[in-house]
Amino acid sequence: MMKKWTLQRKWTYASAISIFLSFLMMCIILYFSLFNWLQISEEKTAQNTLDEVTHFFQSNGPIISIQDIQKNRTLLNQLVNQQQSIRVLNNDGIEILRINDASDFPKSFTLQTEGFIREEIDGHIIFHKVEELDFGLFKGYVQISHSLDSFSQLMNYILIAMGIFALIALVLSALVGYMLSSVLLKPIKELRDEMQLAKQTKFSKSVSFVYNNEDEIGELLKIYKELMDEVSTTISRQDEFIHNVSHELRTPVQVVEGHLSLLNRWGKEERAILDESLEISLTEIQKMKLLIEEMLKLAKNEHHTMKEATSVISVLHELQQNYFHLSPETIIEIKGEMQVKVPVPPTALEQILRNLIENAIKYNDKKPFIKATVICNMDHVQITVEDNGVGIERTLLPKIFERFFIVDEARTKRRGGSGLGLCIVKSLVNEYGGTISLDSEKGKWTKFYILFPKLTSE
Repeated sequence: MMKKWTLQRKWTYASAISIFLSFLMMCIILYFSLFNWLQISEEKTAQNTLDEVTHFFQSNGPIISIQDIQKNRTLLNQLVNQQQSIRVLNNDGIEILRINDASDFPKSFTLQTEGFIREEIDGHIIFHKVEELDFGLFKGYVQISHSLDSFSQLMNYILIAMGIFALIALVLSALVGYMLSSVLLKPIKELRDEMQLAKQTKFSKSVSFVYNNEDEIGELLKIYKELMDEVSTTISRQDEFIHNVSHELRTPVQVVEGHLSLLNRWGKEERAILDESLEISLTEIQKMKLLIEEMLKLAKNEHHTMKEATSVISVLHELQQNYFHLSPETIIEIKGEMQVKVPVPPTALEQILRNLIENAIKYNDKKPFIKATVICNMDHVQITVEDNGVGIERTLLPKIFERFFIVDEARTKRRGGSGLGLCIVKSLVNEYGGTISLDSEKGKWTKFYILFPKLTSE
């Protein structure tokens, strides 16, 4: 049931109960402190009266009359005001005199003279005590009975007042807790409404909620704004990605569809048309296959987390041997030390360098010459891949790593590019803590600079 409560309701109940329990604990401590203090005060009052009575008898003995007692107005007034009774008993415990019959005495007589005894008689609570009495020829006991009715009534009034105050404190603490929770939770409610609106608008609406305090809610809002920006950017990129993919796939599909229609109409008997259409269709299908493979690589690499030390020179030598057979006219020059390693798996590093080398070969009108240099600096390993290709205009350099960005549409279509190769390269480099940049001069050369963090231990 409590799981369905709102945060404001929980806050109100929690604050009310905590304040009420704190106030109740203080009341309990105060009540017992007052109880003990007032009870000790009652004992002292009764003891003073008993001492005065004992002193009176001992100082006025050996013969005391009733008139002598009546003349001591101070003693009598004290007994009356304090609701006290005094009785004198002989050695056999027989009562021979009682003064001010305001408080009852216990039915059984005890000779305990150590301290006051608290006892309830006929619904009335009293303190009573016995002391020895010796004056003249008389030896016996004097006993005092001190009524605690006024004390009990006072403590009952205090208890009732504390109970009323506790209930008032409970109500006030609930109201204060509700008001505080309303004020403090208002930003959270507004942020919740903002999130619901963002959900309803498919994250297309920008964050309009403003909160300037630098507290936990401010941090939450900051994180939410960053998350919304990231979600908005992701959705925009996703839409752009889908648009680009659909555009890239639509062209080869249309080409294949057109040639299949041509074959259906005239190509069954015309051998030349049949060969040409099949060749073009296979070429377009290969382009679609390459595009799909590169998109899968890109999606896979974005979630790749494995890291290990790899020798850059070793991977370059393997690629050099491969392209010696694939593209014999290509010259790949390698400079660097074999022991220089980077925290990148060999498959990922090979994919990075292979894409750069393939671009250098593909976009080249001369005999391809590629120079790969590996330099180990103080904190980084720098890999430079330079070619003598067609180059790129400087105004286009900032867009070169974007998905499906194509420098020369006609040249790229002719050579089978998809516009994803360099995007895959940058994604892999960033995944393993590196950076990549480039410089180029149109019609002369292009240089790619890759920086990876230096390995501190192997």
